[in-house]
Amino acid sequence: MHIVLQIVDAFLCVLVVIATAEYLRRVRPMDEPMLSIVLYMVAIAAFGSFIFNIKGHPVSPFTMTLHAAVVLYAIARRGQICETPKPSSTERT
Repeated sequence: MHIVLQIVDAFLCVLVVIATAEYLRRVRPMDEPMLSIVLYMVAIAAFGSFIFNIKGHPVSPFTMTLHAAVVLYAIARRGQICETPKPSSTERT
């Protein structure tokens, strides 16, 4: 059972890193610096947790719940994040 939890948590960590990378691709750091910092921290923490899973450290059910919550949040907000901003009429193209 412990190995199954490690595999599920490692998969969730990879999904979290992919989701935060997608968010970071869409967010402009100069417009939203705090959100960018938070997303970098989430990506670094998820990658660190993934490395711990590879090394065989025990998995906390609370960590798995947190990773699942981040993935579900990213899925719920994907429509908002994947919208392309429309240029204003005063901007040059």
